[in-house]
Amino acid sequence: MEILDYHRLKIFKTVADVRSISKAAQMLFISQPTVTLQIKKLENYLGVTLFKRSKNSIELTEEGKLLYKHAQNILNEYSYIEEDLKELKVSTKNILTVGTSSTIGDFLLPKIIPQFYQLYPNVRLNLFVGNSKEVKEGVLSRVFNLGLIEDNIDSTKLFVKKFYEDEIILTASVDNPIPSSITLNQLQNYQLIMREQGSGTRNVVENSLKVGLKPVMEISSSKAIAKIVQNSNFVSFISKLVVSEMLSCNILKEVKIENINLKRGFFIITQKNIRLSPVENSFYQFLTKDLNNYIKSK
Repeated sequence: MEILDYHRLKIFKTVADVRSISKAAQMLFISQPTVTLQIKKLENYLGVTLFKRSKNSIELTEEGKLLYKHAQNILNEYSYIEEDLKELKVSTKNILTVGTSSTIGDFLLPKIIPQFYQLYPNVRLNLFVGNSKEVKEGVLSRVFNLGLIEDNIDSTKLFVKKFYEDEIILTASVDNPIPSSITLNQLQNYQLIMREQGSGTRNVVENSLKVGLKPVMEISSSKAIAKIVQNSNFVSFISKLVVSEMLSCNILKEVKIENINLKRGFFIITQKNIRLSPVENSFYQFLTKDLNNYIKSK
C-alpha cells in the first residue's frame, strides 16, 4: 500500500522548488530515476497529476500547488521534531550537508576543508555544488540548512553573513596581444566568455560594470572557461581563486580595466530563525573566522 510519507513529500517539494527532476536528484543525493519513480507513486496514490511537463520546463498543476502548500507545513513540522529529538540524544550524527556555488566548492573549500577536518575528524561531509541561484533554492527548500554563495541577496526569508572577500579579474592567455590595461569601452573589442545566467560571478560583473555585455559564449564551469582562455584569444572575468596557479605559472595574465576593481563577498545563507545542528554550527563558526588571512598564508 502506497503512503504519503516524509521522503516522498520532500522529493516532491524539491522538484517543485527547483523545477527540475535532475537538479532535485543532485541536491538530494539520489538518482534521477528514483525521483521520477517517487513522484509517479505520489501521483498514483493521490490520483492526481502534480506537474505539467513540457520539453524544457516543469510546472505545478493546481493540484500540485495545493499539495505544495500543505507539504511545506508538514516538512517544517518533521524538521522541528527531528531537531527536538536530536537535542535529547547524548551524541548526534556528525553528518554535515552543505550547498555551495561552484567557485567556492571547487576552489575555496578544498583549501580549508582539511583544516576543518583536523578540528572535527568524525564529520561526514555531503557537498552539493551548483550556482548561487540553485543553492538559494536548496536552502529555502531545506534540502540543506547551510548555503555558501558568491552573490549577496536580499531576502526576507534568509539570514546572510559575509565570510570571505574574493576578487574577480579579467583574464587572457599570455599569448593574447591584448594590452595589460584597457578601458571599459575597449572591452567590447575583445571576444568575451561569461558564466551562465544565475551564477554569482556573472551577477557581480554585470551589476558592477553597469554596461551591457555581449559574450560569445556562456559556460557553467569556471575551470572550463580558464582552459579555453588559455588556448585562445578569448577573455573572461574569473575569480582570482580559480586562476591563481595559472597566473603564477605565466599561463594566464591579468588585464586591468581602468578605474574598475571587482571585489565581491562570499556569503553564508541560512533560513531565518533556524536551529543549526551542533556540527552545522561548528562549520558556521569555522567559516566566520578570518579566512582571508588563512588563505593568503597557504
